[in-house]
Amino acid sequence: MKKVLAGLCLLFSSMGVSASGLDFALSNETANLSVLLNPAYQFNQGGGSELALGGFVSEQGDKLAHATLMARGFRQSASGAQYSMGAGMKAVAGDIAIPSVGDVEETDESVGAVALGFQFGLLLASSRYNPIELAFEGYLAPSITSFSDAERYAEIGARLQIDVIPQARAYIGYRRMQFDTNDYNDVQIDRSVHLGIKLTF
Repeated sequence: MKKVLAGLCLLFSSMGVSASGLDFALSNETANLSVLLNPAYQFNQGGGSELALGGFVSEQGDKLAHATLMARGFRQSASGAQYSMGAGMKAVAGDIAIPSVGDVEETDESVGAVALGFQFGLLLASSRYNPIELAFEGYLAPSITSFSDAERYAEIGARLQIDVIPQARAYIGYRRMQFDTNDYNDVQIDRSVHLGIKLTF
């Protein structure tokens, strides 16, 4: 899986795709950084696709690389509410820490997965300068698309975000991420509130 992620990086580099943004989120015990390889979306920019490559680390020793490809579109309901919907996939690979339980010492396992995902966003305040959006996302990889020691991968998240300026979006979010492996079930990678900022160039 790590070779697949490295291959994707080389592929898009050879196609002339350049970084156009960063998404950085921190909680008390986790950090997540994504490099955005095409413009970020806003409700007034129409639809399209977004590619992001990044990494996740935690204090307990989890180290994951991830690549996400998501296509999104924007709509307006009959009542005038604006919303976005997206679908895509996420590849994840790395090592996760298994905490000690009873007589079993702390260890780690190598995992990999390709998950299908969705996103939904609702524009709460359509201010011209500081729009506020509530967004949800979820990813799931069953056994057939999980590799190494992984049997299943699941991730859900939500964020409340505001555009501070057109090139900077601040947010507070919640993420729950877990793996089932060959030997352990419900290994929690993250289950916390985080603060983040998304910058575009």
